[in-house]
Amino acid sequence: MNWQLGATRIFVQDISDGVKAIIAKLQPLAGGTVYQTFGYETSGIKLGGLIVGSGDMIHLKSLTTSGNASFELDSPEGDLGDFFVESVTAKREKTISQTLRPDLDCDAPVYAVDIDLLEDV
Repeated sequence: MNWQLGATRIFVQDISDGVKAIIAKLQPLAGGTVYQTFGYETSGIKLGGLIVGSGDMIHLKSLTTSGNASFELDSPEGDLGDFFVESVTAKREKTISQTLRPDLDCDAPVYAVDIDLLEDV
């Protein structure tokens, strides 16, 4: 099984995840720091990888403007859940010929992407 977000094929090279607590730090005039907790943010995933083809790149970027829709993230290990696409950053790679997607032309553009995902809980 391949990595896919929605129907977009991603050649993942880097993945990281994390969670974050929401904590205010108050510094009163006469004392040490006081922490006020306000809960936590849901977990997120950052993907780094390659996208082959302009069509897949356009589709991936369109996932950020989908409103309230979340998308299934599939990996070789199976379904990782549904995620909102928070941001997509892309850089066109210098390539002579791509061999990752034999269904596309060999001169199809290749993009290095960073994708920030928020888990839909």
